[in-house]
Amino acid sequence: MDLKAAAIDIGTNSCRLLIGEKNSNNSFNILVREVEITRLGEGVDENKNLNKSAVKRVEAALKKYKNIIEKYEVEKVRIIGTSALRDVNNSDLLAESIEKMGFKLEIISGEEEAELNYLGASSNLEANFLLIDIGGGSTEFIWANQNKINFKSLDIGCVRLTERFIDSPAKKVSAKEIENIKKYVENLLKSSLKLKQNFRIKGVGGTITTLAAIKLELTEYLSEKIENLEITKIELEQIISKLTELKLEKRAMIKGLQAKRADIIVAGLIILNSILDYFGSENLVVSDQDLLYGLLKEELVN
Repeated sequence: MDLKAAAIDIGTNSCRLLIGEKNSNNSFNILVREVEITRLGEGVDENKNLNKSAVKRVEAALKKYKNIIEKYEVEKVRIIGTSALRDVNNSDLLAESIEKMGFKLEIISGEEEAELNYLGASSNLEANFLLIDIGGGSTEFIWANQNKINFKSLDIGCVRLTERFIDSPAKKVSAKEIENIKKYVENLLKSSLKLKQNFRIKGVGGTITTLAAIKLELTEYLSEKIENLEITKIELEQIISKLTELKLEKRAMIKGLQAKRADIIVAGLIILNSILDYFGSENLVVSDQDLLYGLLKEELVN
């Protein structure tokens, strides 16, 4: 039997599954890719506690994933929790539920998250790169300096900043709300990320892959079309302008945008645009080889 492994990422906004199978040349093939918008981080920025309805959404996704894992006869399973679970006082609420399913939850630090993202993307990173992952609760930055890999995690994510700055996601996003998010991100970058060199930026994570899907107007997510797609800053700003002028109901109908991401996508794209501004970059390259790929590499590649 060929060796298989499953990686599950319980994030602030989504719960994702990736199943890989080791092949003869010491790499792996992807067998299954699943994502459920579970919004575990709902209210976490304000309350520092998981709410029970959010936990139930994650439990439902994990039960579905467990059935898939059993169907594929997977030998190794890793489940990680990121920003939302780092921030709360009652992560045991979910950890105990996961244990009852026969799994173990690993809550990883922002640095560990960045390391897994680098491991996942390292096979196709260019020299002088900056890898960014905009998540629901945090954004990870990974870069090289004198052959050393550096990591930084900042608490700017699409769910966190939507809850903090957008009064009613059902309405159009106002110019004032956009400016407030932009200023907050700019100030945090200036105070916490002392980098100003000319990087080639590569982006991973749901906000950035969704941006790519919107650009391509995909009705079905196709990894091979997303991988290494270049997006210019002008294209990004055009998409932001288009999305902010739509109420949630209309925004959710945009091709390439999952309806359940429609309320938080604007904040995520403003974060991205502010990062490009900070580094003076006119474009970025998209990848979906992120921390889930990193987990599979740890389990399947020697």
